[in-house]
Amino acid sequence: MPALYAFLERRLWLFDFDNTLTALERQVDWKASRRALECFLRRQGVDEALLRQFPTRNLPLYDALLARQMAEPHRGTEISRQASAIIESYELRGVEKAVPLHGAPELMLLLNARRRQIAIVTSNSSRTVERWLQLHRLTHTVRTIVGRDSLLPLKPSPMMLARAIQMSCRVANETIMVGDSEADAQAARDAGVDFLGIASDPAMQARLQELGASAVFSSPGDLAYRLFGSETSPQRTCF
Repeated sequence: MPALYAFLERRLWLFDFDNTLTALERQVDWKASRRALECFLRRQGVDEALLRQFPTRNLPLYDALLARQMAEPHRGTEISRQASAIIESYELRGVEKAVPLHGAPELMLLLNARRRQIAIVTSNSSRTVERWLQLHRLTHTVRTIVGRDSLLPLKPSPMMLARAIQMSCRVANETIMVGDSEADAQAARDAGVDFLGIASDPAMQARLQELGASAVFSSPGDLAYRLFGSETSPQRTCF
């Protein structure tokens, strides 16, 4: 494993969005979005068995829908696009209240100042991310966003990461991924990219380490402090 400071040599930094840079999940009315999504899917004749298979969470339902609908390329793509747009409409309401996690803007600005490319790879829509960046005056720090509206399979598939690397004109060994979930860690591993975890919960910290994280941090500010030292506020780090 490279020493932590060696990761600063990576030219491309991929970030997950929700629960890595901000806590959007807490601000979205997921129950209302689920009702709207189910209503739309039933009108489109989507199999009820699929809805029963994923009874509560929207994103696994969307990912399963995308996989099934790809068998009907034209109609399937349009249904998936509209389903994503329904979820996005609720994300956009919630993102107005989604404040950055501790140290997230600082970390992004410090990487930007060192001419590191930043890309966001997320199961949320790119428009949601764009709005959040605009709200927090961070638009200039991010070159590339690969979101759910790319119609690529969601993480843990590595396809979104591969797309972001390609769009950034980089390769895997020039890249580092920062995320909070098992899906992020698995996607990074399968893309051949080193992974840094963000988790405040000790159980998740341990799980990310088990999945091969090079290091795990309690917040983006914690990571910023370990990378940039006295330029930031000290935070506790887990290894």
